Amino acid sequence: MVSLKCYFFEASILMAMLVVAPSLAGLDVKVTTGVVKDSCFKTQDPSFCLGVLNKIPQVSSVDLPGLANITINLATSNATKTLQRIKSLIPKTSERQLKEAYTSCSEHYDDAIGDLDDAKKNLTEGDSNGVNLSVSAAMDEASDCDDEINDLPADASIIKANQDLNKICDIILAISKSNI
Repeated sequence: MVSLKCYFFEASILMAMLVVAPSLAGLDVKVTTGVVKDSCFKTQDPSFCLGVLNKIPQVSSVDLPGLANITINLATSNATKTLQRIKSLIPKTSERQLKEAYTSCSEHYDDAIGDLDDAKKNLTEGDSNGVNLSVSAAMDEASDCDDEINDLPADASIIKANQDLNKICDIILAISKSNI
């Protein structure tokens, strides 16, 4: 009789774990519209976040780590395109200060891509704190580029790209805070 009680007790604990923390049981919890909205309202620009995440067709078929992975890929793509754009502007720029600023920005974006690669590695290792640190570092790099080109006649697309990278990284941080 005691062993039957132990069995039911263990089964009850297991069921509670499945209900309370499905990720501990290895179950894939799919991202819902509510999860997307909750994550986006944790960002500084919820409408930007909703616009980005609602355009991703796979959102409803992935779990939170999958959504974080997709968003890290999006940030990496954004940073890579921005780096290419900056590198294309350097030889076309005759003003010395602006050329130096673009050169510094290219270094910042190269570092940001490395930071995002680190974030992806941390994500695969289940290290949400590492994800947060790496993504925050990528945001700092975009902000540093912004500081470099501030008060210079910089290409507007670079200013917008800096803002967009920061907003996409903010989305990753919000997802990460949802216990990826």
